[in-house]
Amino acid sequence: MNILLAGGAGDVGTHLNDFFCRSGHQVVIVDKQQYVSAGLLADNVTFYEKDLTDAYALKRIVTDHAIDVIVDLAWSFADNPRVLFEQDIVGQINLMEAAVEGGVKRFIYTSTAGVYGTPMLQPIVEEQTCRPELARKPLYSVAKLAAEQLGLAWGVQYKLLATVIRFWWAFGDTIGGKHLRALVEAALKDEPIRLVAGAGGAFTSMDDLAVSVELAAGKEAAIGQTYNIASLFLTWQEISAMLIELTGSKSQVVMVDSSIWSGPAFLAERWQLSWEKVARELGYKPLIKPDQAKVSFQRALAHCVDQVREHM
Repeated sequence: MNILLAGGAGDVGTHLNDFFCRSGHQVVIVDKQQYVSAGLLADNVTFYEKDLTDAYALKRIVTDHAIDVIVDLAWSFADNPRVLFEQDIVGQINLMEAAVEGGVKRFIYTSTAGVYGTPMLQPIVEEQTCRPELARKPLYSVAKLAAEQLGLAWGVQYKLLATVIRFWWAFGDTIGGKHLRALVEAALKDEPIRLVAGAGGAFTSMDDLAVSVELAAGKEAAIGQTYNIASLFLTWQEISAMLIELTGSKSQVVMVDSSIWSGPAFLAERWQLSWEKVARELGYKPLIKPDQAKVSFQRALAHCVDQVREHM
């Protein structure tokens, strides 16, 4: 297949590119980043430094490369509503217009668990009502849900075969995030680590994310559907135990009741995404068993520790 990765020069795009190249696909990356890693520029990869607001360029690229599948990873992560809607959403519209005109077979939109807002039930299933206005970053989450709905609506009105994939936090050889780095710093400084019991999230390995995209692109059942994707659920307490082991820290973990929690709201939330629907309809299952996935996560965490230590 000829696959276009929009916003494909970032962390997720780099891993998807590697996965698809190893699977024998031809990959086209469109990203506004000026510099990309050398690993992206394999023989079966073409890179274009373009902004998705350039509608003409997108149509030309899609046509010239006879694109079969578009995976939309592009997003600014801005809090400014004008950036979200005048750049991100407009860029997506341009991409979908190019897809329809170019005869693209599938359009995969990668979204965020944040569209659920404040989850009412655990585990979180796709049928739950999305309340993005209650999310920690409400404008970002509202815009992402709008982007999801645009993709599915394009499928109804213009026959673009679209699928939405939601995930919470992806990890590969390493893992980042300011709240995780703050926990790493606390462990390295032997400071107390304060946590809320049960808080945590469903992490997704980059390989599992790539598999889910490939399944969505190849299965008729995926058309017009939205799927949660994850590999394993970990609490912050489990992650902190890993950190203490990795760093040899003397930090004590202090559990705090959620009613009196004064730390970052992110560390008090529970994001237990269910992937039952994608397993049932597309045959998805994590590539490795939970114990092995935990070991893989710990290796990524070890790289994060090394990175934080270098900058302290």
